Amino acid sequence: MSLASERTSLVVKPLSSALGAEIVGVDLRQHLSAETIAEIIDAWHRHLVLSFRNQTLTEEDQIRFAQHFGALQKRTRPREALNERSSVKHPEFTMLVSNIRENGKLIGSLPDGEMHFHSDQCYIEKPATATFLYAIEIPSHGGDTLFLDMYKAYETLPAQLRARVDGRKAVNAYLYDSLTRGVNQSNVDFSKHPHYSQPIVRTHPDTRRKALYVNRLMTFSVEGMDEKEGSALLNTLFDHIEQDQFIYTHKWRVGDLVLWDNRCTLHARTDFSDKERRLLRRNVVMGERVV
Repeated sequence: MSLASERTSLVVKPLSSALGAEIVGVDLRQHLSAETIAEIIDAWHRHLVLSFRNQTLTEEDQIRFAQHFGALQKRTRPREALNERSSVKHPEFTMLVSNIRENGKLIGSLPDGEMHFHSDQCYIEKPATATFLYAIEIPSHGGDTLFLDMYKAYETLPAQLRARVDGRKAVNAYLYDSLTRGVNQSNVDFSKHPHYSQPIVRTHPDTRRKALYVNRLMTFSVEGMDEKEGSALLNTLFDHIEQDQFIYTHKWRVGDLVLWDNRCTLHARTDFSDKERRLLRRNVVMGERVV
């Protein structure tokens, strides 16, 4: 394979009326030209989620492509969730999302079950900009990823509700032991969990568009509101956000590389059988302070 940068004729195919596009005609093993990368990033800004089908990627290929979008975030405890027999070569940058066990130990993280809508790392000061997920083993049913357009969620808010959330902040926390927990809970001890107050409405640094930035999985309370008022506001927002008109469902195939913009999307996972193996490889691009 030549290491020379290649100018590629790519095609952008929308995946749904909500968001998402498939990029056709690109082999991510190649060293892509600056013009091709610029086209891909432009498509990403327009469609928020990009899918590249039928890719055969090494870990190094995936890292090289992801680095076109910014510096990769280093993992704080890269070996904590990895079985030492794992094939990961760069654990400081790469995480396995898997339910596979070797010698009784998980080789990755986020192994089983469904997961509510969320944005990666919304509970830290500078959350992830982009997430890259590459499918290596996929169950026959389930384990789909749902993506949600938070630009549209904000733009379709009733004017009165938009006025209530503009300028406000909410507390996001890395705490999801229960999918049925309440919101705006006064009894949550945040000192035991990573958390950060983020604007409920954020402005994308590249497109300058506004997007909602709360989610059912990790947003717990609204600053300046008591439990009753904050809970009512968040539940109203969650119900508005999670409308089908804003959602694209990605049904994974082996060889899919999917990347999404955490600044203007949410994602969720559907349940799947614990009798089948699921293995995906994940990289994250560092982010900036939310404004």
